[in-house]
Amino acid sequence: MEINKQSSLSLVYNAHKASQDLKDHHNKLSSGRKLAGSEMDTGSYGQLVSIENEKLRKIHTVNNLQNLISYSQTQLDALHQAGEILTRMHELARLSIDITKTDKDRSTYNHEFLELANGLEDINQLSFNKLELFSDGPFSDEKKQFIEVLQSQWLKAAETVIKDRLGLPLDPDPVKDTVKDTVKDTFKVNVNDQGNENYSISLSWNYSDPSAPDKSVDVASLNFEIYNYNLPISGPSNDANLFINDRLNAVIMTYAVLADNLYFNALANGSTKVNESETGGAEWFKSGVADFVHGGDFLLEFSGGFSQSTIDAIGSGDEQASTLEQRASYYAAVRFLHHELKEAGKDTVDLDDDDGVRSMLRWMAKQAETKTAEESSIGAALKNFIPSKYSNISTANEQFIQHFKDNALNHHNDSSNSFEILLNNSDTGAIGGADADDGDTINHQEAVPDSGPGYDPTPASTQPFDAFRVKWEKEGEAMFTPNEDGKQSPFPFTNSFTVDDKESYNLKTKSSAKLTLSLLDSWTDAVNEQKSTVSANFKSLSIALDQLRNSIYNHSRALGRISDTDYATEATALAKTKLKAQTTISILSKGMESKFSVGQLLQGVKVSKKL
Repeated sequence: MEINKQSSLSLVYNAHKASQDLKDHHNKLSSGRKLAGSEMDTGSYGQLVSIENEKLRKIHTVNNLQNLISYSQTQLDALHQAGEILTRMHELARLSIDITKTDKDRSTYNHEFLELANGLEDINQLSFNKLELFSDGPFSDEKKQFIEVLQSQWLKAAETVIKDRLGLPLDPDPVKDTVKDTVKDTFKVNVNDQGNENYSISLSWNYSDPSAPDKSVDVASLNFEIYNYNLPISGPSNDANLFINDRLNAVIMTYAVLADNLYFNALANGSTKVNESETGGAEWFKSGVADFVHGGDFLLEFSGGFSQSTIDAIGSGDEQASTLEQRASYYAAVRFLHHELKEAGKDTVDLDDDDGVRSMLRWMAKQAETKTAEESSIGAALKNFIPSKYSNISTANEQFIQHFKDNALNHHNDSSNSFEILLNNSDTGAIGGADADDGDTINHQEAVPDSGPGYDPTPASTQPFDAFRVKWEKEGEAMFTPNEDGKQSPFPFTNSFTVDDKESYNLKTKSSAKLTLSLLDSWTDAVNEQKSTVSANFKSLSIALDQLRNSIYNHSRALGRISDTDYATEATALAKTKLKAQTTISILSKGMESKFSVGQLLQGVKVSKKL
């Protein structure tokens, strides 16, 4: 009998395998993972790596969402604080409009009010990890470019040309009005680079009481629709199409200057309601003066010339110009008034006798500093400058309009009369120019001269205004909300708010308190709306966070099913493997110690017979 060689090799192999199995069982039990390496199960290991990577990505997303939730919570807390401040400011404003309160009482209320306004400003400046809580979001390249041009050139140019040609705004009296020299009304410049509105620029403001002749006017917003402008912007002198655009700026700026110096909502005769118009009448004067600054001859040219039809388009003069012909008529009426004033040679403010509309405006502004709305109205100015024709303040405005309708064309066609509107020449008809005042020719390019180098891609320095402070939109950084699928969505911005104009908005007088109360009402609504937006955003982020956490939990369970060790199964397998290994090793060791053959040691073990 002889031992089969195969049996000996099988014992050696089993011993080796048992040793390797023991090692694997120990690794699984000690590590808790049943996949110790890719050699164990290539498919399962690949799945494991994929799930682990997805889990890690979601964990990072959770961290980002937690930061955004903290950011939103900070916003919400700030808005709650702002709401409490506004509530107290409301209380103070209501107390200030009480007719039983004295000026001393209002002064006390105003002191607290201004402190609260400073508190709002502090809230507006809050940040989270150097990110502003309240901003208008990131600007487009076109918007940045447009704002640079406004800062470096257009707005300052408009104010300069108004001051030079109209003499407005008035220089403050160093004795009586030293405060006004340092305190300026505020322009809030808003630039919209999306949409398709029909206008390019507009101005909005509030009155303390639209039914009262209040001079306190807040020039709240200067709104630009830049998709109606030609971009890129090179400046007015380099592109003929921009002549109209920079002149539109001058028109709106003129409205603002007039509103800042006159009883703008009671301009005709001191009343806010003329001929059933709630504008205070005299829209013809506001529009006509605004176009007279840069010259409105092109309006007449586009309307078919200076004709009776165009003249009659003035109507009552109370309505805002809704057609080009009506606007041309308003401009022609101011040109006619300018001639009438120069002919009258009347001047009570120590200006040249032939300054025309310029003298009238300066007189009205001077009157408005200390006099009533009626005493500084158009009617009062006409009575003062041309008393032979206008003796009644309440009706003088209407009398002039009728005089314009009846006589303007005849005077224009009468060679013995000096009034004439010349069209189709290089002069625009602007005040101070060749046609209106026998001055230098003001052509289309020079109607609003450049005040800067035009567009420069480098940041432009803001040119200071003489009459206004400018508050620009506050640009913030782009923020995004991470999604579960790895993509991002824009994170909504919360608009800034602050009391910019503390000269108009205060509790010094009952009138200013009314204006302030109206502002506070609108701001309270805005803050409540912002609260709703932030709260909704906070809740959506929280829901997304919970969903991600559930997903991470499910991923962890899946990873456990793939990689975690079953301790009971592995312990039983370890015991079996140990026994097998010990038996195999024992047999082999005894065989090596005995002088007998292995076959003798394996009595009872199946052997083969050699033939």
